[in-house]
Amino acid sequence: MDDQGLLRETLCEVLAKELDIEVVGGTADSETAVRIATEKRPDVILLDGPDAGGIVSLLAEMKRVSPISRCIVLTSCTHPALVREALRLRVSAFLAKNVMREEVITAIRSVVVHPDQIVLSLPTESLVAARDQDGPRLSARELQIIENVAQGMSNGQIASRLEITEATVKRHLRNIFDKLGAVSRIDAVNKAKSVLIVPPPRGRPGRTAAPRAGAFSVPSWS
Repeated sequence: MDDQGLLRETLCEVLAKELDIEVVGGTADSETAVRIATEKRPDVILLDGPDAGGIVSLLAEMKRVSPISRCIVLTSCTHPALVREALRLRVSAFLAKNVMREEVITAIRSVVVHPDQIVLSLPTESLVAARDQDGPRLSARELQIIENVAQGMSNGQIASRLEITEATVKRHLRNIFDKLGAVSRIDAVNKAKSVLIVPPPRGRPGRTAAPRAGAFSVPSWS
């Protein structure tokens, strides 16, 4: 089992011990996560993904299939573009993965009791940059594309990873070039980094984990 799978199972076990929290699902697969959210309509959904684009896409899909659910992003990726997009999609909480388990439990309860408030636990600079950033806005798919380009992947490799055609990748790249005012792939990556759209490299090119999502149900309190 990988570290992320162990973390997910541990979190499920911790939450299941809470008398007022019912765990209704946990999975490492984004399609299964969406199916669980569609069928269970949980009060609270915890989610993560392999990159900022994946998290944004999964968050948007969860909001579509279960609009009543409060979504909590729990991730090690806290760069400003992701924070800004998560807030735009009306995330209920955004937590960095270095939080204590008690903070996660408190956040779950808080978003149910206070649905009109947002729980944030992330570096101050990420929040300030997300608030002040006035740069180009890339779509979730464009964010995925430029992150993969930054990892040195070819159009064919990106198409295979995202299960789209190379022609679609090229179309998204043209849009990215236009938005960033870039003239080449390297120029696009450099400009994306300069406005904090993509984070610094975090590992070897071509290796990311599958999207992860957990769905948890919290009873309504009077």
